[in-house]
Amino acid sequence: MLFRSAVQATLDSSRKLAALGRLSAGIAHEVKNPLNAMMIHLELLKMQLRDAPDAAPHLHVITAQMRRLDEVVQGFLKFVRPEEVRLQPTALGPLIQDLLPIVMAEGGKSDVDVRVEIPPHLPQVLADSGLLQQVFINLALNACQAMPSGGRLRIAASSRSDGRVDVTFEDTGVGIAPEDLEKIFNLYFTTKEHGSGIGLSMVYRIVQLHDGEITVESVRGKGTTFKVTLRKAGELGSREAGIIA
Repeated sequence: MLFRSAVQATLDSSRKLAALGRLSAGIAHEVKNPLNAMMIHLELLKMQLRDAPDAAPHLHVITAQMRRLDEVVQGFLKFVRPEEVRLQPTALGPLIQDLLPIVMAEGGKSDVDVRVEIPPHLPQVLADSGLLQQVFINLALNACQAMPSGGRLRIAASSRSDGRVDVTFEDTGVGIAPEDLEKIFNLYFTTKEHGSGIGLSMVYRIVQLHDGEITVESVRGKGTTFKVTLRKAGELGSREAGIIA
């Protein structure tokens, strides 16, 4: 009964987050529609002012800022989706194995040694497999990219005595500056030259929707460890499955 209540609380909380996401997406769409109209009329205005060189710098600034605003809205729309989460018993071993070709290809660009440590009898977790794949691939690729001169990425999973499972992504890369650690899950925050600042925000949100936890430890110049903690699926099997819309 206690486990069933915990699952129900997870679903209720996730439904509230999904409802807030739908509301936010609606607001973002309302911003995007007039923004698109302004972009169209700005292009028309550029054509009319083609022979007015004094106006060119101002038009350039307006264009750049409107494109930036459009990128912000697009990023926000990606963040508030998905609107539906399907929680069901999920085996982590096969899920991680399916991602390895992508991770190995990225790691191969800079001679990263990828190691996977998944116990053969690891309990299933209550998860949306598609969304969980997004979390794992994001963390694994980020780790590979943090080792431009090579290194080691360790992906490990272990069962805990409190009814949860840990999945760890440990790299020997450049590390994260202490002042940035508390910001890395913030929407639009990035230290990459061409980063969007959406990836880790999505990771954090998806883990929240699973009623899970994510922690990070990092030492500058030595590496970073992300740990994702998820609930075990338990013994209720398919009866635990839930759809959050």
